[in-house]
Amino acid sequence: MNRVTKILLTIPSIIGIAYMATFWSNDFFVWITNNVIDFEYQIPIINGIVLLQIGYLIYRLWNYKNIEKKTKTEWTYILIIFNVISSLIFIWKKDNELNKIN
Repeated sequence: MNRVTKILLTIPSIIGIAYMATFWSNDFFVWITNNVIDFEYQIPIINGIVLLQIGYLIYRLWNYKNIEKKTKTEWTYILIIFNVISSLIFIWKKDNELNKIN
């Protein structure tokens, strides 16, 4: 995966982390809820971009031919359950390792 693709795939995770931070402090990103995007549209938009990211990463993971099915299954579950953090680890570290093995 080239550097531009990695950066583009990192954006949904950063947005997800920033959105999660709004739940800890109401005043943390109050300008997002008041000025940028209406509250009703925030969750579907964020979930949509994160699901696209997860979908692409799982598709890329299962396209590797010489990787054990157990490894693919474990990373699929990890990407689905802990998507915001695990996708960053997969994009910047694990993909290169799997690409070398493949």
